[in-house]
Amino acid sequence: MRKLAISLTLLACGTLSSEALASGYFNGAKGARAAGRAGAFTARADDLSAVSFNPAGLSHLESTLIQVGNRFSYNAHSYQRAPTLDWGDTDNGIPRYVEFAEVENGAPWQLLDPILGVASKLGLRDWTFALAAFSPAGVAREEYPIGGGQRYMMVEREAIILNYSATAAWQFRKTFGLGASLQWIAVPKLEYALVIDGSPYPKTGNPVASELDMLATTEGADYFTLNAVLGAWYRPAPFLELGISGQVVPTQMTTDSTLSVKAVNSGLVGDVELLREGKPADDVRITFPMPLTFRGGVRYRHLEADRELFDLELDATYETWSHVERFVVESDGLIANYQEQLIPIGRIEIEKQWRDTLTLAVGGDYAVIPDRLTVRGGAYYETAVAEDAYANVDFAGGPFLGFALGASLYFGSFEVAAAYEYRHQPALSVAEGDARVYQEVPGSPCVAPYTGPECHDAYQGLPAPAVNAGTYRARHHVASLDVLYRF
Repeated sequence: MRKLAISLTLLACGTLSSEALASGYFNGAKGARAAGRAGAFTARADDLSAVSFNPAGLSHLESTLIQVGNRFSYNAHSYQRAPTLDWGDTDNGIPRYVEFAEVENGAPWQLLDPILGVASKLGLRDWTFALAAFSPAGVAREEYPIGGGQRYMMVEREAIILNYSATAAWQFRKTFGLGASLQWIAVPKLEYALVIDGSPYPKTGNPVASELDMLATTEGADYFTLNAVLGAWYRPAPFLELGISGQVVPTQMTTDSTLSVKAVNSGLVGDVELLREGKPADDVRITFPMPLTFRGGVRYRHLEADRELFDLELDATYETWSHVERFVVESDGLIANYQEQLIPIGRIEIEKQWRDTLTLAVGGDYAVIPDRLTVRGGAYYETAVAEDAYANVDFAGGPFLGFALGASLYFGSFEVAAAYEYRHQPALSVAEGDARVYQEVPGSPCVAPYTGPECHDAYQGLPAPAVNAGTYRARHHVASLDVLYRF
């Protein structure tokens, strides 16, 4: 039954992964002008996307700016589980050989991913101030069939994450600038569901399906987490600009969540009852560590007189995802009552041991018709955040390649910016012998080191059957559209 709590921690692994497709929880660039440059925006950072890329860049603004935009995406994720031997269905002791159909994300469209804000000098020469609200770039929802080969990893998840930022930037004689962005992160909804095997019997081995399968779901929220981004830029020469920034405050998000468990099979009885001090209870706390992020950019500006005709920028982003060593579930004395067994859930930790990631991006703008039409483009590469052995459908943890195209049309004080971004993870395959994501069997009497007589002979030394072997594919089509008004 202790493993029931472990399954809750696995829910945590996926919940913020709604924003997580490569590079941990988040992916891609926010804002049409930044996205059109493939995220190579740290040195330029001259619109409200700067609150994340480099707050100091807002000091470039010469007037008040209002920016409204949205990011639309189609997130095509698929998984085909590797064939396995079904020790839960044998003929004279010989397990059935089972092959699985490929499953796809049943909710690939994401139509709401907004940004809204205003920046102004407030009559000051060297200062700029900004307020912005946006949802971090990412995937808010995924949905897979409850009977699919991924059922023991994830069935469904949904997350809504909002970021409210207050920013101040200062510059000195157009030579260098400094900026800081104070951010309030609100998570009004985090929901995650997976199937667990509720068998309480010894020698349990149901890698494909169990008559006692149950759907475990957590839902919670965290309305207040503080963060901060600091940045700077420097022009050693008119044609050259350097930018650096960092999300430098170690922080974590903790959701107040509820747990529910119900039978998958309609005729199954004896669902898990959750208690605290003998009374019904279902609340848990789930903690998500946040990484530190460091960006650096070098930008070449091609000038004619004082007019910039085109620029080219090279950026590097380093994220300390190794800071995410584990996910933690705090149950505060919650007891699971399952088939008359009373087992404390306690404090559960699951090791993740993610790796730091590096993203290299190159992009730029070209003024085809100055003050009328600008086109832009770029490309990038992101290193993998997770080892193949820990691959999961809840986030695409492999390396990503991407490219982007964009343009801006100017109508007096208005700018309409649009961008298209394509992200591609090369197919990732995990052999069953290498897989390290295990089925959750909360009622199993088989305990560490998983070699006792209560453990199934086919899975000696393992907590349960590995369920993440197979082939993973991920690709994202992302369109961004922003309207900017300067006055």
